[in-house]
Amino acid sequence: MKQKVILSLLALVILSAFLIPVQQQETIPVKASFLNIYSLLAKPDKWQKWRSDLSSVPTADSAKVSIKKNDGSFAIKYKLLQLNVAYQGNTFGIIENNNDKTISYSFVVIPDTGLNKSFIAVYKKTSLISYLAGKFRPVSFSDTHVNDLKNFMETDSLRYGCRIFKTRVPVANLIVIRRVVLAKDKFTEAAKMLSALQRYTQTHNVKQTQPLIAQFLRKGKDSAQVNIGFFIDKETKSYNDITFMRMPKGGPLYSARFNGKFNKRQSIYDGVSQYFIDQKYQSAILPFESYLNNKLPTTDTDKIKIQVNFTAYF
Repeated sequence: MKQKVILSLLALVILSAFLIPVQQQETIPVKASFLNIYSLLAKPDKWQKWRSDLSSVPTADSAKVSIKKNDGSFAIKYKLLQLNVAYQGNTFGIIENNNDKTISYSFVVIPDTGLNKSFIAVYKKTSLISYLAGKFRPVSFSDTHVNDLKNFMETDSLRYGCRIFKTRVPVANLIVIRRVVLAKDKFTEAAKMLSALQRYTQTHNVKQTQPLIAQFLRKGKDSAQVNIGFFIDKETKSYNDITFMRMPKGGPLYSARFNGKFNKRQSIYDGVSQYFIDQKYQSAILPFESYLNNKLPTTDTDKIKIQVNFTAYF
């Protein structure tokens, strides 16, 4: 009888070790501001960008990712994956069902004193036996995708869709033509402006020193502001509609490169603009494009190779 009681108690202890829930915790530093991390986690459509299992969804299947929003919570579903997220304050609680496996964890976003530095504390529910086993071997938090989040926040090419690098205004001297044209004629007019600049360099004994630069800006419903320019080797004089100007040589630029169709380049502008918002930078002038092969497009679908440059004060 006594032996049966002992065996029953032992069985109860073993069963409890598998059933009693406990929490495991890890805190990781992230080179991003508290507000940027919080904003990312609070928007369900952003989860499709930072989670590796959602960002790898084929374009053909993107419509199969469903999102349902409520006050303070949302659900994301794709095939056998379902995420139920509830947030309050700086805590995001997640219940994840994936291939008949359910895990529960939470992210707590913690600000740091640095402008672009925060911490994410991860809490994961597990059994007592797993918790005790963790005392003898490293605990993995890979199933929470917290490292996906850290990698996304710290990698410009993932977060902004392009690699952003700091460079400088290469030369001070610049000649520019500015014209407002019909939007449908922007490429033919740009070609004429380029030819005028090339003639000017020959007649005024100056040399182009960098790839040509351009701005194609919307102006009203049917018009466009087209600005074409050359960096040149020395000072000169304005002539007719060609303006000589100076930029601060060595002034800071934040740039990103694009190789693709002309009408798809807006994604680079969006990415660098968001970078400026996140870093709290201000642009001194409107961004401009350097045409690295020194060739302008002739249609919206022409393939171009450009560097988009945003000026900054520091």
